[in-house]
Amino acid sequence: MLLIVSPFLVAAIALTAFTDGWLRWNGGVVLGAGLALFVVAWKSPPQHIERWGTGAEGERHTARALRPLLRSGWHVVHDLDWPRAGNVDHLVVGPAGVFVLDSKAWSGVVNVDDAGATITPRDNPDAAWTARGQRGRQARAGTAVARALALRSGLAVPQPEPVVVVWARFPQRVESAGGVTYVEGEHLADWLISRPQRLHRDQVAQLAAAADDDLLQISVRRS
Repeated sequence: MLLIVSPFLVAAIALTAFTDGWLRWNGGVVLGAGLALFVVAWKSPPQHIERWGTGAEGERHTARALRPLLRSGWHVVHDLDWPRAGNVDHLVVGPAGVFVLDSKAWSGVVNVDDAGATITPRDNPDAAWTARGQRGRQARAGTAVARALALRSGLAVPQPEPVVVVWARFPQRVESAGGVTYVEGEHLADWLISRPQRLHRDQVAQLAAAADDDLLQISVRRS
């Protein structure tokens, strides 16, 4: 939209600045309309940019929620580049095991059942929709992370638990569907700490040393 509007703005400015009479008047009309469209385009970004902004907001919230765990011996890596598959929002390693987290800042009320997560906009209940594909992508991410950690650490790595961190109204707080656990963001740290112990301190240290933001890139180069 901005690329389309910009040439008209330039032409309108030229008309108003360097002509007289009806040409200047027409230039003023075009300039006003162009500025209005420019403001609309600026305030209403394309849907893919809007989705990216919402996702980034959820990731920032999750990063803050995980900070208290660092003082308890947990290790966290954010935004792992996953070649040919996008990225993994968060990798968490601690006494309770390995977790692959996907942050979602959905707009509306979230309900999780066997179909997955259904998001109902507060101002339009008829526009409810279900987030699909989470199970498959999370399973692939967990497998990729486990393989990469095993290659680097030489340890037998437990299959990472896939988690969707929900930053929206989520009355259930914690619910599982299709092998994925959905956790309310504000409840995330408490939920992780409450999980049963699966790793000893030395295992956590070894896996933490192996986990960094290029983890998945190295595993791809070695494959």
